[in-house]
Amino acid sequence: MEKVDILNRAINVLRNSLNLSQGTVIETEPFTELNKKTASETRLQLKIIKNSEGKYTEGSIENKLAGKSFITEVRKTVEPRFLKSGISYLIKIKAKYPDLNPLVISPYFGPGSRALCRDEGVSYIDTFGNVGIFLKDVYILKESQESPKRDRKELKFLFSPKSTRLIRIILENPEKRWRLNELAAAANISLGGTYNVIKKLADELYIEQTQKGVYLTNPAGLLEKWCSVYKITKVNKIDSFYLSESIYKALIKRLADIAEKGSYSYAFTLFAGANFIIPYVHTPHVHIYLIGDIEKFVEEAKLKAVDSGGNVHIVTPYDEGILNPIQVFEGVKIVGNIQLYLDLLNYPARGKEQARVLREKYFSF
Repeated sequence: MEKVDILNRAINVLRNSLNLSQGTVIETEPFTELNKKTASETRLQLKIIKNSEGKYTEGSIENKLAGKSFITEVRKTVEPRFLKSGISYLIKIKAKYPDLNPLVISPYFGPGSRALCRDEGVSYIDTFGNVGIFLKDVYILKESQESPKRDRKELKFLFSPKSTRLIRIILENPEKRWRLNELAAAANISLGGTYNVIKKLADELYIEQTQKGVYLTNPAGLLEKWCSVYKITKVNKIDSFYLSESIYKALIKRLADIAEKGSYSYAFTLFAGANFIIPYVHTPHVHIYLIGDIEKFVEEAKLKAVDSGGNVHIVTPYDEGILNPIQVFEGVKIVGNIQLYLDLLNYPARGKEQARVLREKYFSF
């Protein structure tokens, strides 16, 4: 898409999303920097003007935006790492010309790019309907649920099984600086795979690479992004059973002993896991990640298959990385705090409450 097409589509999005009247005129003209004879092809001055014949109500968006001028840059792509330099330039222009408000226009702004603009107070418009206008006396935020196929593909890559092995490790150690080979070994993925994931995380400004190693710069943003696409009941296979045991921890201990004796890879999660760390929600349900011969485990534990009303739920993990790292309490293995938080957050029956308590007490971000 040519930049002139991007600009025209973005202006139409601005009109439609803000319901601007036909009497509102949006003008653009080339912006010539001070001491330069020619104007940049990508930088424009955009003005919003009320037509004298138009009818406007007091307090309308037209009245708020009337007379505003923007120093506008049209970009074909806006990955956060590359967007940063463009934002810095526009802010410098704003310092020279206080009446010009920074505005970036692009085909699509992903969540990371939108957040970066908001943090810097730079307005944005894209062709998918995302609009952010951040002025001294005007704050407008319109979010679209649409996104390009490329964005969905990149999201799938970023939170693929192998990628989440690495992300889980670095979120569990938010203050640590990693060498790539060290991180690859800890996450149990190839060095090439590690490089690709790190590059994508750096492009999205979640991490930074220096000579001293790789380290997190936005752990909260990365965790929240992961949470937005993860739900334990959707990505894992869960089989439910019933076992008569009146004492909750005794039930957990019994299952743990069978898993240990059978050399199964396992770890408890959801409320069964949280019960050892911060018992906030009480429930009869026990969820256990299990890798191995499930039929044999069910037989040894004398679990009864049920269609509903089960109290023991065996979760087959979408990837073995879910069990890295694990914690041990009272001889019982539970998932790491990051995985526990992910599992709880979008789980019904007060999962969000338990996740909030866990994060407040154990997370530094």
